[in-house]
Amino acid sequence: MKVYTSAFLVLIVFPLVCNAQDLTLIRDGKSNYSIVVGAGASASEQRGAKELQTHLKKMSGAELPIVTDAQALPEHAILVGQTRYTDGLHPDVDIKALGAEGFAIEVRGGHILVVGSNVRGAMYGCTALLEKLGVRWFTPKVTFVPSRPTINLPALDDREAPDFEYRELYIAEAFDKDWAARLRTNGAAAALDDSTGGKVVYDHFVHSFDALIPPAEFEKHPEYFPLINGKRTSGYVQRCLSNPEVLKLMTDVVRGWMAKNPKAKIFSVSQNDALKFCQCDNCKAIEARYGGKHSGIYLWFVNQIAEAVEKDYPDKLIDTLAYQFTEEAPSGIVPRKNVRVRLCPISACEAHPYESCTEPKTMAFVKNLRDWSKITDTLYIWHYNTDFGNYLMPFPDFGQFPDSIRLYKRSGVKGIFFEGDATPGSSDAEMRAYVMGHLLWNSKLDSDALVNEWMHGVYGPAYEPMRKWFDLLHEKVKSPDHHLHIFDRPTNSYFLTPEVLAEGDKLFDEAENLVGAEGTGRFYVDKGRMDLRYVELMQKPDEKALDAFVAELPKFGVSQMREGQPRKVWEDALRARIKNGATRPTTR
Repeated sequence: MKVYTSAFLVLIVFPLVCNAQDLTLIRDGKSNYSIVVGAGASASEQRGAKELQTHLKKMSGAELPIVTDAQALPEHAILVGQTRYTDGLHPDVDIKALGAEGFAIEVRGGHILVVGSNVRGAMYGCTALLEKLGVRWFTPKVTFVPSRPTINLPALDDREAPDFEYRELYIAEAFDKDWAARLRTNGAAAALDDSTGGKVVYDHFVHSFDALIPPAEFEKHPEYFPLINGKRTSGYVQRCLSNPEVLKLMTDVVRGWMAKNPKAKIFSVSQNDALKFCQCDNCKAIEARYGGKHSGIYLWFVNQIAEAVEKDYPDKLIDTLAYQFTEEAPSGIVPRKNVRVRLCPISACEAHPYESCTEPKTMAFVKNLRDWSKITDTLYIWHYNTDFGNYLMPFPDFGQFPDSIRLYKRSGVKGIFFEGDATPGSSDAEMRAYVMGHLLWNSKLDSDALVNEWMHGVYGPAYEPMRKWFDLLHEKVKSPDHHLHIFDRPTNSYFLTPEVLAEGDKLFDEAENLVGAEGTGRFYVDKGRMDLRYVELMQKPDEKALDAFVAELPKFGVSQMREGQPRKVWEDALRARIKNGATRPTTR
């Protein structure tokens, strides 16, 4: 991991505390402070204390000892989490009111108190305190720690809680345990464990109908499956939700899941990823009663399962989708309190803020969001932020997703799942995760300032050409008439023109010269250039260029070129086209 200790970085979002104030924590590399945790501190509280100790030492040279509250309270202490001294020093903070993830940081009587739950709250408070002192975790490999032999703190009285209860970055680089914990995400895909206070654990994550009633059941019970064009249909299809036996069977399976996986919080009862739903008279009658095209019957069905399991498992949630044919909100029915509906803007334009975009499908999604938010205050969002046909294609959506996060917050959304690339190496992956992670915690932060901060911290002297490349791409999709979607092609004429690619090559040449031939900065410049090289290769297939490109992919961990397609499959197909004399651009 690269740890910066120089002062080149201009911190924008969380200003450095730099003048003598109410408390001197460390002076000239020495400190009389100890870090105090409870004798029975949780793993996450211990982790938070260790994070403080490690980073303060890197910052100042002083190593603060970690002790427990089994001993007398030191004269000067940083108290992490709930200790036997905390209430006496901090009687006006209700830890339960802070929830599992909120925290308070205060300076009291010469002590520093980081108060929060033993789940993740106290740990997040330690992260926030270090951020206030200037520490930044830009990527799993790049950390900025300012050099500060003397550390002063003002009379802090800060309280924070996340804007969203569920914050998931499905971006391969963001699965790293330490980085995910420091970004304060809690999603299921990250490698978070007990040492980080766990995470939101899903059981049978979405599209779960085949797991609830296996396709093999069709042979004995075709009535469980959808009637399509007058015939019961097998395969990857939905189920006949008006059949009471289907409800009973699925409820029993969900009960079994809950009993088998007590650590899971959310259990998925959600449609398969197929437009093959039941057309029987009973299903159509329920659809007519609750509307929303087909969402009404699906919510009616899921609500019944949620009600059936609620008594025995009151702390569990049922998750379902408002997706494609169920995206429109129903009427005359609302989700139960233990149901989370996950709304998916799969057809929306990702270039423009949703509310100002003129594209009809985006406008339809905004209406759907408003309609769902009228009937539930526990809505989740599945937001798309990559090109699923071309993982390495630039995807300039930073003019949209920060605005969407704020739109979701205003709409009462409680959780967001950002779906990016399942493989490392994608367009702006670490910067995207950095900005998203901070906004999911606090949607009011300045996203452009976060971009600048990240670029200065990672690219260093190559900031200017890399920022110009970023701005060039976003300028090209800014026009109200130019839209960006999750299955666009690299041959997009308005977006990735020969002129844009030529300018990109000049900017990357400049960036490479500025960062030099080796080092972390060069790694990330080269990684960013892979997106440009990918587009050039797809627009003009060439065997020599392909050889050079493929040789670089393992360096960045790239294992898939598009959703569900291994790298070797893509390579073999492109080589075959080149061998057959293909001169036209590829279609994907």
